[in-house]
Amino acid sequence: MKRIAGLLTLMMMTAFTAVQAQDDSKYGETEEQQIRCKEALSVYKSFKKQKNYEDAYPAWQEACEVCPPTVSQNLYGHGSTFIKNELKNEKEDKERKKVLVDSLFANYDKWRELYPETKKKPLNGCEVLSRKAGDFYKLYKKKHNEAYAMFKEVLDCMGEQTPASAIDGYYRSLFEVSKLASEEEQDQYLSDILTDYLMLQDYIDASLKREENEKILEQYRKVKGNVDEIFVLVAQCDQMVPVLKAKIEAEPDNFELKKKVLRLMNKKDCTDNDIFLPIAKEVYAQEPSAPAAYAIGIGSVKGGDMREGLKYLEEAVEQCGDCSDQENYLLKAGQVASSLKQGSKARSYANKVLQINPNSGAAYLLHGDAIAGMASQCDDGAIGSRMVYSLAYDYYARAKSKDSSVADTANKKMAQMKRQFPSKEDIFTVGKKEGESFTTCLGESTTIRIR
Repeated sequence: MKRIAGLLTLMMMTAFTAVQAQDDSKYGETEEQQIRCKEALSVYKSFKKQKNYEDAYPAWQEACEVCPPTVSQNLYGHGSTFIKNELKNEKEDKERKKVLVDSLFANYDKWRELYPETKKKPLNGCEVLSRKAGDFYKLYKKKHNEAYAMFKEVLDCMGEQTPASAIDGYYRSLFEVSKLASEEEQDQYLSDILTDYLMLQDYIDASLKREENEKILEQYRKVKGNVDEIFVLVAQCDQMVPVLKAKIEAEPDNFELKKKVLRLMNKKDCTDNDIFLPIAKEVYAQEPSAPAAYAIGIGSVKGGDMREGLKYLEEAVEQCGDCSDQENYLLKAGQVASSLKQGSKARSYANKVLQINPNSGAAYLLHGDAIAGMASQCDDGAIGSRMVYSLAYDYYARAKSKDSSVADTANKKMAQMKRQFPSKEDIFTVGKKEGESFTTCLGESTTIRIR
């Protein structure tokens, strides 16, 4: 028994030694190289742990020299961090900056070559390319075509798994490339910007549903807004609608596509075309929603049926809740209510807009319009109705002061109100003076002004 136990112990020791030797082989072919490699790795990792990247960088360089290239993919991930830190701190030596940039991209290329996939990350090479593309876009401000090509390769490879930063970089570089394109290429790039917008929205939506990490979720939410900004900036209705129409005709049964197209046309207010209302009604019939109700409401208003339009706009407000389009829905419902002489309802909607956006010039204009439309309610045979116009004037003035983009409209409306102010004789008759405060029948005070 003792001999058997001894043999077992010897076999286990031999096996352990063999495994140990096999493990050490990744650090080098000779024992001396293995020792030097382990020491270099230990030194730079120690500095990295302390976030002392300046001392970690030369130690990392030493590890690159003495260790086999395949010692660990962390060597390349850590290396990109150290090199970028050196670039950030290098302020004067342009030649050294160039060497560092070349080293950074060579590091990424080696990383991709040696670790195109891992057990945990089957698309590892594509993720590395995503990081390379992001740094390339930042470091080479004018090489948009090359950055675009890299980002496109990432999207083609990763699809719905594409990182938020690569989605952002892809759409930004596509936009930059389109601005530099020849006249013959413009139409194709515009088509890409429009149709790729839908694809990117699909990727972002899938990631928002899949991800649980709040930090990553916030990145996708931010990128969603960035992509929307570029799309709204570029897409004009006369160019956008034909592209979307062709896409729907190619996929007539794609309900999700129709929902996205409807949302795009709502966003750009592309309502004067032959596909807007039919798509809205089709989407609404299958899946009543705020965007569909809003679209039918706008279509009805433009078709002259204001009451029908208001009904659907109010439904959009109700279904939206606190969605990102709520401010627009409230504003449009209020404007239609004001046109229908439903002043109290219009002012209620204006107040709700101001709760969301206290600097909304459009909401103050809506207030003014609704008040002006209520002047007949304050006709006391004296100056009551005319002072309502002065109150409307106050709201137009606030619109102008809060939002310069509505200044021209506000000025025109203020000029119209001035013509409705009481005369000097009017206020003298009721024992009032110019500049005094006056409480209107609407419960708000204004300043007595004369025409």
